[in-house]
Amino acid sequence: MYAVIKTGGKQYKVAAGDKIKVEQMPADIGAEITIDQVLAVGAGDQLAIGAPLVSGATVSATVLSHGRHDKVRIFKMRRRKHYRKQQGHRQNFTELFVSRIASAIGETSAEVPAIAAASSDDIEKIEGIGPKIAIVLAKAGITTFAQLAETPVERLRALLKSAGPRFATHDPTTWPEQAGLAAAGDWDAFDKLTGELVAGKRK
Repeated sequence: MYAVIKTGGKQYKVAAGDKIKVEQMPADIGAEITIDQVLAVGAGDQLAIGAPLVSGATVSATVLSHGRHDKVRIFKMRRRKHYRKQQGHRQNFTELFVSRIASAIGETSAEVPAIAAASSDDIEKIEGIGPKIAIVLAKAGITTFAQLAETPVERLRALLKSAGPRFATHDPTTWPEQAGLAAAGDWDAFDKLTGELVAGKRK
């Protein structure tokens, strides 16, 4: 059994047990939400199409996490005009687990998985930090934005230097500043700052 739902101005085909990423929703992690904008419901050879919504049909889901998609870089250039502009954007999302679909033609459900408390952050969101540097920081006990924000730049340089010459070439000057904004949830300021950086350095 499946349903076609509408949320955040987009349509998604879902089934019980699916995990989907939708436009950000104002809901706490672990909260159960009900989506009543159901455009269609299908089960086997049965299909109910709404006009525009299927009457009485609902989809229940549990909020698993909130996050941000990978950065999309926008680059504009006008030849022979000495014009170049570069900026980045990360779209917010909410991850949902579809636990139940109910309608006049049937009902289906799935057991909601346990939601573990987050013990670390996605440090790679920091401009200039890739998977290998994230491992170096994790070995030093730096796994959250708050921990990175409180780490002095000199200690970060020392960690990179001890990891080898390939790491020592990286400049961690802006990492604590970026991490502080991420820890505070000030993503607009974070995007503005990272848009001014190249490989973690100010242009």
